[in-house]
Amino acid sequence: MLGLDTFEIYRGNSTKTQHSLYEYEYSLPFEKIQDTLGWTLYFQENWHHSVTISIVYYVLIRAIQKVMQNRQPFQLQTPLFLWNGALAIFSIVGLVRFSEDFLVNLYHNGLTYSLCHSCNPESVAAFWSLAFAISKIVELGDTLFIVLRKKPLIFLHYYHHAAVLVYTVHSGAEHTAPGQAFITMNYLAHSFMYTYYAMAALGKKFPRWVSMFVTTVQTTQMFLGVAVTCYVYYLKQYTKYKCQQSMGNLYLAFTIYITFAILFVRFFIDAYIKKNKLKEAEKAKKQ
Repeated sequence: MLGLDTFEIYRGNSTKTQHSLYEYEYSLPFEKIQDTLGWTLYFQENWHHSVTISIVYYVLIRAIQKVMQNRQPFQLQTPLFLWNGALAIFSIVGLVRFSEDFLVNLYHNGLTYSLCHSCNPESVAAFWSLAFAISKIVELGDTLFIVLRKKPLIFLHYYHHAAVLVYTVHSGAEHTAPGQAFITMNYLAHSFMYTYYAMAALGKKFPRWVSMFVTTVQTTQMFLGVAVTCYVYYLKQYTKYKCQQSMGNLYLAFTIYITFAILFVRFFIDAYIKKNKLKEAEKAKKQ
């Protein structure tokens, strides 16, 4: 499938990855992957099921929307707070524990090394990378709260969830090195996003600039993703520097990050610029 099934690591006689040598102390009792080889092969053999899950997810969401058409919306403030609060805590802890590997290498070895060497498969970062991949399935539950509360469901929402799941699982299957930058950025963005959603679920009213800030962080993440992908493409095509990322995965990264960037910019314009102009027009009419 477009070269996406051509995995080189842990296949045949190839048992090594181009990864960071940095290791740091295990602070939590569960932060070690006991079977790195087994998990990697499992992802390689089953990554395409992330597409299956995404299709089932979309069909179920549409079916629930159909069921909810003639029903009153559910009031789910407490479950919504607990859901977003749990994901906020996970994202914050994940950011702190995962990013050390990437940031230390960035400081000591530079950008190129950091983007071309995956995290050490025996390190704490490897666990939080696996946890990140699993969380992309869990986060599909975000959409359930939207449809049960009969809130508007935009294309960006479900496309983003499905595409991130597919790309994350495939990246885990080949230990994609730029994934360290992508995961760090996503943990950071979700730390802000889920904290904001958790507080909003309690009825907390924020100034307009707060929601704009959260959307700006998400949009910036997408443009940085495009920049990272372009840089790795340059390294792979025009230099002799080797990067732990296949061309198939690289093209997949291009596709999702460019489309994400376009959709998030469009969302920002619709949600903040156009709405603001509409409000100003309404005020002018009243005067």
